[in-house]
This record gives sequence, structure tokens and C-alpha cells, in this order.
Amino acid sequence: MDLADLEWLAGEGAGVLDRWTADAPEDPLEAATLLRRDLGRERSALVLEQVGLRRRALRKFGPGARGMLFTKKLLEQASGPDVAAFKAERFAVAGIGSVADLCCGAGGDAIALATSGLSVHLVDRDPVALALSEHNLSCSGLRAVSRTEAILPDLPEGFPAEAFHLDPDRRAKSGSENGEERWDNKGLSPDPDGIRQIASRFRGGAVKLPTGAPQGFLDIEGELQFLGVSDELREQVLWTGELGISGRLSVAERRNGEWEEYAGTLADAQDAFGEEPAEEPGAWIHEPVKAMVRSHLFAAFGRDRRLHLLDGTTSWLTGGASESRLLKSYRVLAHGPLKAGAEEALLREAGRSCGAVKKRGVAVVPEKALRDLRGLPGDPAILCYLRSRGRKWVVVAEAAGDVN
Repeated sequence: MDLADLEWLAGEGAGVLDRWTADAPEDPLEAATLLRRDLGRERSALVLEQVGLRRRALRKFGPGARGMLFTKKLLEQASGPDVAAFKAERFAVAGIGSVADLCCGAGGDAIALATSGLSVHLVDRDPVALALSEHNLSCSGLRAVSRTEAILPDLPEGFPAEAFHLDPDRRAKSGSENGEERWDNKGLSPDPDGIRQIASRFRGGAVKLPTGAPQGFLDIEGELQFLGVSDELREQVLWTGELGISGRLSVAERRNGEWEEYAGTLADAQDAFGEEPAEEPGAWIHEPVKAMVRSHLFAAFGRDRRLHLLDGTTSWLTGGASESRLLKSYRVLAHGPLKAGAEEALLREAGRSCGAVKKRGVAVVPEKALRDLRGLPGDPAILCYLRSRGRKWVVVAEAAGDVN
């Protein structure tokens, strides 16, 4: 997309795009044929690309995406509205009045910052990204105070913003089993030295990092926070200057419409890891959400709630009931060491059938376990393959929401 394309999509082509977003044929060949008849090859391709991007954006942004425009890359990198609003509130609570949205992209964070009453200054090296941000702000009835085309870390002298939000351009390798990005720092732009220069110019700010980035690689004092939504790790954010507490680790998770936060230090995390795991599963077992796992604070969080690690190699906790958005909790119905026939015996002991299989630290194929245990009587339960003090263990459990 270039600026002329964007101008057409935002103007003359907006009505066409709106209609096709709502009513495009499912068959892509049919859609392309119909559009080419009216618009020609180039503009029909432009419309169809935006139809696909906007439908994806509706899943990410909700109804607010109507009227917005994107490129594939900028949509992928854009903060979702829940996380963007959470970050914007932190700026506002800290008494910040104006924020430079550096590498502003499609404007997801700019919208949240402006909605929170902050003055937003858009900065990007790409004129199309700047124009997209301005357009997408206008879709929410908002506007930026200024826009600057710049190659970071270079900013004009006397740049007026008090704080910054930086989403560096990045490339990350494929994800791991935990949903973490495998770290690759070669794709960051600005590079770490440039990020340090930016952080030194402002009262404070937020650096949005790949979720797999190692702690401390930037060598900037601040607070590292992991943000999750519905057990999906969304962002790792380094809060600098007045916006972060130096040396602090924190995690925040949004589930069922509300946020819950927990904070500690690296020393807290390491100290908690030194405690002995539980002898065996207790009345409840708890699976920390992915943001909590990535923060490495789960053992410290468990200790604060009188919970214990099941094993030194996994993040699962055990003990009594503990209600938290940072945990997925299961009541234990039966448990025992993993050996031949243990699964069926434990399910029969609990009077349950096998409705789902979870595993952590034990090499099993969930689909095979479900097939092998098909036909047992009783309400469905969850069969958990875990490690307990180095031993392979099986737990029959029910999710907290299923407990009467």
C-alpha cells in the first residue's frame, strides 16, 4: 500500500470497502471477478486485501475496527484494545499528559492513549504508517497533536512529549510450546543502543518487546511486565523512568472482563524456587496462565497463597482452593503414580469418564489417551499427566467452574 492507495481507500473507495467487508462472496475467485468488473485489477486487489485484514481486525479490535485500514504487518504487530487500554491507564495514573507513540504503526496504542485523555504525538519512519494511524484515530473521533516522520532514535530537538511508547519493528522466530516467541534480537529497529538513547530523553516510557526477549538484555533500569488476555501471552513491556519501579517483575492478566496483577522481584522468584515441592498433589492443582509462567513469578505467587510447586521442572502448583485470574484451578478427584492401567483405575475410583487430557512434563499423546479410555461411565473429568517430585503422576480433576 502507498499513500495514494490509502487516500483512495479512505475516500472514494470507502463505501465499496464497507459493503464488501459485510457482503463479500465466500469464493475468492467469484469476489475477484465481480470486483475487477467495476474497479479493475489493481484496485480490486486492494479492496480484497483490506476486506481480509478488516475482518481479522474485527476479531482483534471488535466493532472499533469498522472503518479502520491496515497493512498485514502492522495489523499483526498492533496492540489489541484490552492491552492498549491497560497501558494507557498506567500513563494517565502516573500524571503523564503527553506521549510520543514511536513506531506508531496502525495506531492501536495511539487510540487507547488518546481515549485516556493523553496528547499523542505520532512518530514513524514510514509515511504510510503515519497516515494509517491518523486515519484509524479519526475512526474513533480522535486526533493526534502532531505527526513526525523520523528514523529512530533521531527526534527533533525540543520534542514536546513527556513520555514515550515504543513498539520497535521486529522479527521473531516461530513460537514454542508455551506460546513464547523464540528470541531473535537481529530484527529490532531501533536497535538496543537506539532504544537506550530514546529512554534517556523522556521522563519515562514503555518499550513493547517480543514476548520471548530475555530479561535484562536492554540494560535499562525499569520494571518488566508480562500482559496476558484469556491465558494468551500478549506483550512483554519494559516500563522505564518514572513509569516503572526499578528491579520489579510484574504480571497482569485479563480474564472475564477484569484485570488482576501480581508483582515481585527476581530475588523473590529465585528464593521461592528454592523451596521443596509438595510431597504429592493436594486437594487442588493450579495451572498458572502463560503470562505468569513467562514472568517466572509463579513459585513466589504460590508461596504467598500457601501453595507449593508440584515439581521443580514445571509451573503447576498444588494445595488448597485459590481463586485468581492468574491461575486455572482444578479440584483433585483421584491421583496416583503413572503406571500401566493407572488412568482407567483412577477414573473408575472417581466415578468419572475422560472428557479431556492435559499434560505437562510427561510425554503422552492426548488423542490416544482419549481413544483408549473411551466408553467409561460417569460425568467427564480432566485427566492430567504431570510430574510430582520428579515422578510421573496422573490426576483426575474437574475445573473450578464445574465445581458446585
